Amino acid sequence: MTESDGMMSYEIDIAAAIAQVAETLAAHPERRSDLAEEYILRGETRPYPAFYMWRAPDIDAGEHLTQPLPPATTPEERLLRSLRGMTGSLAMLNPIRPVVNLGKGTGTLPSSFGIMLDPALGFTPKGNRPMREVLAEGMPDPETSGIIPDMRADIEAVQRLTPEWVKIALPDMQGPFNIAHMILGDEVFFAPYEEPEEFAAFLTMVTDFFIALHGRLQSWIEPARRVAFPQNNCRVAECSVNMVSKDIYLEHVLPHDQRIATYYGRIAVHPCSGPHVFSATLDNLPNVVYTEAGYIEKAFAGSIRVADAMEALGGRPIILGIGEELPADWDEAERTVQRYFDYAKTNPRLTFGFTGMYWKKGTEDQIRALHLRLDQYWHDNVWAPHAAVVAG
Repeated sequence: MTESDGMMSYEIDIAAAIAQVAETLAAHPERRSDLAEEYILRGETRPYPAFYMWRAPDIDAGEHLTQPLPPATTPEERLLRSLRGMTGSLAMLNPIRPVVNLGKGTGTLPSSFGIMLDPALGFTPKGNRPMREVLAEGMPDPETSGIIPDMRADIEAVQRLTPEWVKIALPDMQGPFNIAHMILGDEVFFAPYEEPEEFAAFLTMVTDFFIALHGRLQSWIEPARRVAFPQNNCRVAECSVNMVSKDIYLEHVLPHDQRIATYYGRIAVHPCSGPHVFSATLDNLPNVVYTEAGYIEKAFAGSIRVADAMEALGGRPIILGIGEELPADWDEAERTVQRYFDYAKTNPRLTFGFTGMYWKKGTEDQIRALHLRLDQYWHDNVWAPHAAVVAG
C-alpha cells in the first residue's frame, strides 16, 4: 500500500468516526457538556447537570498497570484516535463534547524547554534542568520548539478533515510557577530566596513564552473552531503554588500571573484545592471568571470548602467548578452531590465533577445507577421548578 493509499484509508476512517460522533451527540443532549456550558456562560439554569462522576483506579485490581497504546505518529492518526474516544465517557454516563484536545497534558509547554515527556507514563515530564542553563539558552521558539509543530499539524488536520462543529481546545497551558516547577524541580523552591533576580528573569521568560505560544495557537485556530468556555481558553493552573506560602506567591509569582490575566482580559484559575491559592488568586488577579473548590482528602495544603468558596464569590458572575472526592458510603456520597446540586437553584454558574476514591472495580453498575438517580434529582429539584417559574 502506498503512502497515498494509507492517507485515503485514514480519511475514510475519519469520516466514519465523524458520522458516529454526530449520531451519538444527537442522541444524547443530556450528556453534552458543550451544551451545558452555553447555559452556564449565559448564567441560565440548564435542563441537564452534565456532571462527571467516576472512581479512582483500583490499585488492588492492577488498573494502574494498564499499558498505554503506542504513540500515534501522524496528525491523521491522532485525530482518528481523538474522534473514536470522543464519546467514550458515555459508557459511564459522563459528559461528552465534540472537542479535539491539543498537546500532551501538563508537559506540553515544558517540552519546549528541553524537558522529556515519557510516553509510557502518559507523557509525564521526566527530569529537570538547572535554572541558569535554561536562562542562558533564552526563550524557546513558540513555533518550532518541543511538540508545537505537532500541535500545529493537528490543528491543520482537524480544520481540513472535520466539519466546523468539531472544536479545538487549547493545550494544557498550566501557569508560570507550575511550568517552572516541571523544568527546575526542587530548585524552584530555593531560587526565590537564593537567586531572586535570576528567578524573576526565569519566570519572565516562561511567561513571555506562554503568551507568545497562546498568540500563535489563536492565530492558527479558526475563530469558529475555538472553545468559548474559559477553562479551555484562558486558564492558569496553580498546583505547585500550594507548595509555597501565600507571601511567596504574592511576591514572586503573582506579577507573572497578572501579566497573563491582563493579556487574556479574563482568566480561569485552577487553584488545585488550596484555600490560600483560591483566595490569593481571587483577590489579586483581575477579571477572574472561573475558579474551583471542593474537598480533596489528601491535598497538600488542604482544600477550599464549597460553602466557603460560594461565600467568597459573593454573588459575582464567576463560574465555580465544584470538584470533590466523595465519601466511601454510597448514601452519603449521594447526599453530598444533591447538596451541591441545590446550590444551582440560585447559582446556575456551577460545574460538577466527582471522584469515588474508595469505589472498586466491579462497581460500575452501582455508579451508573447513582448517576441516573442524581440526574433525576436535578430534573425534579433544579430544572422543573425553574421551568415552572419561566412558564408561569
